Parts: sequence; C-alpha cells; structure tokens
Amino acid sequence: MEAGLSTGGFELRVSWCVLSNAEERKCLDLAGNATARNIRGTLQCVRGLNTRDCIDRIKNGTADAASMFADDIYAAGLCQGLDLAAGESHNGVNGISYYVVAMARRSSSDLSLLEMHERSSCHPGMRTTVGWTVPIGYLVNTSQISVGEQCNFPKAVGNFFGYSCVPGAKDPHHDPRGNNPRNLCEACIGDEYDRHICASSHRERHYGESGALRCVAENLGDVAFVKHTTVFDNLDGKNQESWALDLELEDLKLLCPDGTEAGLEEHEHCHLAAVPTNAVVVRVEDKCRVWKFLERLQNAFGNAKEGFRLFSSAGYGESDLLFSDATHHLQRVLGSYTSWLGPTYSTMLKAFECEGKSCLPVWCKSVLFSLLYLASNRLLLMEQEEDIQCLIPPSPSSRSAFPPCHLRLSVSPSLLLSAGLYPVFSLRSTPPFSICTSSFSSDLQQLLI
Repeated sequence: MEAGLSTGGFELRVSWCVLSNAEERKCLDLAGNATARNIRGTLQCVRGLNTRDCIDRIKNGTADAASMFADDIYAAGLCQGLDLAAGESHNGVNGISYYVVAMARRSSSDLSLLEMHERSSCHPGMRTTVGWTVPIGYLVNTSQISVGEQCNFPKAVGNFFGYSCVPGAKDPHHDPRGNNPRNLCEACIGDEYDRHICASSHRERHYGESGALRCVAENLGDVAFVKHTTVFDNLDGKNQESWALDLELEDLKLLCPDGTEAGLEEHEHCHLAAVPTNAVVVRVEDKCRVWKFLERLQNAFGNAKEGFRLFSSAGYGESDLLFSDATHHLQRVLGSYTSWLGPTYSTMLKAFECEGKSCLPVWCKSVLFSLLYLASNRLLLMEQEEDIQCLIPPSPSSRSAFPPCHLRLSVSPSLLLSAGLYPVFSLRSTPPFSICTSSFSSDLQQLLI
C-alpha cells in the first residue's frame, strides 16, 4: 500500500513531507513522542527534494501533508487542486504573517502610489515577496506597468521607475542573458569599498528590508517596499548603524494603494498586501482527518514548557522546522486555499501567471535553471526562441506523473546532458540526446540529427 493517510479500522496514519535533515529529526522526534503519549494516529516522515516535490508527493499520495509558504500554497492549489487543513496563527493575529507597505519620507509631499512613473524605488531583493511579488503585482494590477506578450517583468519595471535598487537584479540566476535594465541597480551602493554593488546579499548595504529602508532614509530612493515591522526593528537602538540612529518615526509615512498617505501605525488599513502565514497543504479529501490529527498533536505539545515543543526548533540547528517558530497555535482552515491567501495577495500572484512557472513540475524548473546557468556561463547558446514541450527527468519511475512542460528555449543538444537531462528517444540511431515533443523547428531538428 502507498505511503499515505489511511483510516482503516482505528488506524490513522499521516505522512509528513520534510525538506532537511534537521526537519526530519524533529519530525521523527514528534512521531516518537506522540507514540509515547498514546496519541491516536501514526506520524511518518517522508523526505522531499524541495517544496514543489512535496506538492507532487501530496498530489500522488506518497505524502499527505506539509507546511508551506503562501506562494507555494497558491501553486499547490492552482496547479494540483490541493487544499489546506490548518494554518498558523502568530501573535494572536489569525492568518496574517505581516503586511507589505510602501514607505516614504514625510518630506516628499508630492508622492502617490498611483503616480510613481519615473520615481525611484528601493526593494529588499529580486524575486522576493516583499521586494518584488507584491509591489510589482500591485503596479501590474493597477495598470501602471504592462509586461506584454514577452512577459518581461525586469524590463517593464526598469522602464517604469527612473532608477531603483533591486539587489540581485543583475545576478546570473535572475539575469542569465545579462539584459536586465541597469537602472534596477542605480540606487544601490555596494559595500564600504564600493564593491558588490547590487549583490543579492548583505554585502550590498541596501539589501533586505533594513537596506531598503536605509535607501529611503538616506534620500537615495523615493519609496521603499518593506514589511510593516521593518522601521520598528531599526529604531530605539536596535540598529546601531548611523543612518538608523538618526532615524525618527516622524520622518516617515506610508503610501496607500488608493493614492493617499498614512502614519506608520496605520499599516492594517494602508498596505499593499497582507501576506498570510504558512499553512498545511493536503489533498481535499483529507482536510478533516489531517486537522483532527494535528489538533491532537497541538493539544499535547503546542504549549509544552518542557520536553518536545511543537512550535520550537531549538536544539535542531535550524529554525522554522515543521512549523514557524513564531506560531502561537494552529487553526482549522474551513474554507479553500484562496480564502486563506485572501483576495489581495491572490491577485498579486495572478499578475505573474504569464511567466508560467507556478504550474511547472519541479523537474522542469530544475532543468530551466540548469540551462539558464549554462547560458550565463557562455556554455550554452540561446539563440532564437523555440517551444520545447518537455524535457524528461532522470528517474524512470517518476516520469509518468509529470505533465508537459513548455520551456521557451533554443538549446545546443551537445550540452543537454550537462544540464542533467536523460535520453528518451532520438532522431538518430544512437543516444544521447532526446527531446519529448510532437513537433519542433527545422533548426532544432538539424541540431539533433
């Protein structure tokens, strides 16, 4: 019988998908402690390659549950029809992890989120929820920017803002062809020796939420996209850097989505999105059964002062294992995954659907990144774009579970194996290169012969 959730007789078995050695150790400790306490049900721990692999495992029944971030919850629901059994509650605020806000200097009296064209912006990082998904999603949804058929977000953002600091915008991982606009890095300052400008790390002093706030505080940007807690995390001596010590609450304000402005304490009414907390992804038919099992575990270990603690990762060498360490309690999710994500955040994510990545199987994403990495190192020629339907992963046992994947790439077959691809069929009598597709261009066909 497949690993999964069953309720034959009095048996209740839940297999949890874990992503690291530390998380697996905590999962096994939870299973052992639950057995010792005679809690009805059995917890099993299943190792996943990454979050998307866990989504696939839950879909095909080789795992039952895993706690995931909001972006992955969206992909699990949209692409695989999965749902939620429980969600985390932090600090007594059900379902909300933090608010993404637009922060500006109070002295900037002519600023409005509805009129940001040619202004300057400060972002915590490229492709981050706070620094990219939410603010750029807002600009798309308010028709201030359009990515067109090319779905080129960096180009659209570069054309919209006068200049910005988006750490990581020119990294090969995010810019494999090296054509992201330069002005995405023009508000960045690098380290104290003017090195590592626009780096996706703290070597760039405008990296992260605190760095984006500094960018605005030092008058290098008009608006910073940060968490609502960012400014408070840097005041009252919590940050000893000179820019933070000179910062006062009255120096800053929030810019609201409707074009108005508000004080820093009004983030619940003036924000771009309320980002939901993590939640437990399951198959629809298992929502009730998984919740009942989690409820028993929570009653036994949720508020423990000693011994095993469900919402603590102390002693395992990593944080946020199984659940976020900030979790106060788990709450049952009665509605759908979209109700948990909320309409605003879901709308932000929909703005990026043209990229087509949310529904790519995990191996497609891996192949895509491998190919782009090779291209960035001049090992792979990416010329005219052609549709390649699907590239088959190495594991024969798992191939049938993968849907077709459309990657807009023109590749040099002599280097496909370097990207981790596996022969399936070939136009010539001998391997090694194969592409699973019903049709491809004559140029690509010539490469394969």
